[in-house]
Amino acid sequence: MSLTELMTQIQELPKIDKLRLMQFLVTELVREEDQNVFVENQEYPIWSPYNCSEAANVLMNLLATKQQTQDG
Repeated sequence: MSLTELMTQIQELPKIDKLRLMQFLVTELVREEDQNVFVENQEYPIWSPYNCSEAANVLMNLLATKQQTQDG
């Protein structure tokens, strides 16, 4: 199938299928560039601010210090 035929068929697709095609193509391009890309259906840990009381204490101290300097 030629590129021209393929483009004609793509134009006939519904919008959602065009979006899925775009997502597929972008994912394929990324995989070609970097083999360490995220894998589909894989879980990855992320940082969360929950249970970070030490960070909260630092922020509270900064706010208290700023309030004291503004008051005077």
